[in-house]
Amino acid sequence: MEVDPPLEVDKICTFAANEAVYWMQLDSAGPSSNVSALSTPRAKLIRLFYLSYTAPIPTWGGAMSFYRHFVERSDFEIFVATDSAEVQQYNVPYRFLRFDVPKWLKRMQHTRFYRWFWQYNQSIAGYFVPDEVWQAARAFQPDLIFTIAGSWNWTARLAQRVARRLRVPLVASFNDWFDFGLVMHPHFRGSIEEAFRKFYRDCDLAFCTSEGMLEALGPHPNAHVLYPIGSNMPDNEREFVPFTVSARPPTVVFAGSLSAWYGPMLEQLVGANSASQLRFKIFGSNANWSQDFDRSARTACVYKEQVSFDQLKAHAQEADLLLLPMGFGDQCAQIERTSFKTKFLDYLTFQKPIVVWGPEYCSAVRFAREFDSAECYTSPDPAGCIVTLLNVARSSERQKQLVANARRMYHSRFEPSQNHAVLLRECEKLVRRQHH
Repeated sequence: MEVDPPLEVDKICTFAANEAVYWMQLDSAGPSSNVSALSTPRAKLIRLFYLSYTAPIPTWGGAMSFYRHFVERSDFEIFVATDSAEVQQYNVPYRFLRFDVPKWLKRMQHTRFYRWFWQYNQSIAGYFVPDEVWQAARAFQPDLIFTIAGSWNWTARLAQRVARRLRVPLVASFNDWFDFGLVMHPHFRGSIEEAFRKFYRDCDLAFCTSEGMLEALGPHPNAHVLYPIGSNMPDNEREFVPFTVSARPPTVVFAGSLSAWYGPMLEQLVGANSASQLRFKIFGSNANWSQDFDRSARTACVYKEQVSFDQLKAHAQEADLLLLPMGFGDQCAQIERTSFKTKFLDYLTFQKPIVVWGPEYCSAVRFAREFDSAECYTSPDPAGCIVTLLNVARSSERQKQLVANARRMYHSRFEPSQNHAVLLRECEKLVRRQHH
């Protein structure tokens, strides 16, 4: 797989008519793609080959953030290569190729040896570029290769190999610390972290999701903080009407990942609401809580699963408070120091009071303190978080203050066009340097 596959001259073109035949041949070989969506590229756009386990799709979190960067805005011509099946669930307006690990490796990952074969996949498989990925990259003739390097995934190594073989710059985004969400054998933890750090040092342009990530990864000649892009503030910012104590309990909404420690934190919180003083609505996927709670939360209409972002915005308007939990304890300390939750920026635009439940050192608490844009509860005790939520719900003035400060936070530092300008500026500089 490592040897460059032969290409006929008529297939190395910039999406001329006979290239459509080439892409159809590529599709018929096995991997999934949407090559029928081919269109003539605009010459002035940066041609970016996006190779990652997270495709830019209109959902939530990092996938949505990069959709806002690369799809909703017209500064890039992109081709997406991904091993994620999610890209096929959306009618995306860009060309994509879905590839996968070898079938034998996928089978072994469902045996008792899965930790060892997962390690092989993350550490070794990335050195062998699938032929269909290499063919797609060569034909696309990109200015840049882009990948998501954190948390760590074998596709980052693939992107690096493609970039070096094409002799084009590699751009990497470090969204999470290397071990977030990873299932690894403890014996290999140190080697994976070292690979992650070396990858950072070796890439041509590094985007760090927060100051904490930049500090943790250390010096780099071309590293920049790039906050996630949240949704846009509504053009007509309506006057906020606070919740007032009435016959119904205040509604608390959470929307985001329920994996890792977030699911158990919410299970504990709902369990601490014994007197039903609050009404919870939880939206998300990959729930990592007990089966008993899953059944009871569904029965009580507490757990709503994941919905589209437009539906989420509608549900948020029915909320009285928005909750942002961040993990406590040594196992998640480095992850919460370095991450920046896209949901926080989306929450700002929902224009409802926000409560952050997390340790002092986490990024969400630090920014909430700076702008006084969210009420913070910094103890792991769920009963105390219930009290904090109730105190905000009982104070109309505090609710108004939090919403006004959230708007100030958005406009002063997290307006989407400001954050996108950082990415565009640095990518343009890199392309100009490459062409001169």
